Amino acid sequence: MGHLRLSCLYAQVQGWVAEPAARDTRRMVDDNARELAIYHGLKAVDEVAAALQAHLLEEHKADLERAAVQSTFTNSLKLLRQARERLGEGLRAVEADNIAASDDISLRNEQPIRATEV
Repeated sequence: MGHLRLSCLYAQVQGWVAEPAARDTRRMVDDNARELAIYHGLKAVDEVAAALQAHLLEEHKADLERAAVQSTFTNSLKLLRQARERLGEGLRAVEADNIAASDDISLRNEQPIRATEV
């Protein structure tokens, strides 16, 4: 038997009350780091999808309407829309709103530019 186990047994026999051990928070830190990493990955992919979506709309005049005439651009736009919906589900799953509040690079944190400031 190990020294620690013998000490615990001795304490029980003597009727001593054991002090609660300090909580091991390493797992919690790992979970938080994992959620933050997932958030950043999903957010980056969503930003790329948003840029591609904007490009299709602006440069190739892809139509946002679901009933639009089929073309490679509208098909790509539909795929991007589906991908962004799934990314949104993933971001909500890791409670992205809570993480985004402290995200220095989030566009949500930018103050709108007023016409008088330009």
